[in-house]
Amino acid sequence: MGMWLPIILICSAPYAQTCTVITGLELVSTQKQCFEESIKKAKVAMESPSVFQARPMCQIIPNKVLPDKTKGKDI
Repeated sequence: MGMWLPIILICSAPYAQTCTVITGLELVSTQKQCFEESIKKAKVAMESPSVFQARPMCQIIPNKVLPDKTKGKDI
């Protein structure tokens, strides 16, 4: 099983152009722990008056690495 990366989508207004994706500096071992971290950090971000919305998210980082022959090709 892979590790999990906490992610927060932060927007300064209700327009997509104002949004930025921020990742954590740490990986965590479970999805539950990941969401606990990203929710906690999104709540802190919402305390700033310049933040319109902060959405906590998580992404699994898989253990599988594709072989070299697929490198350099667009998906």
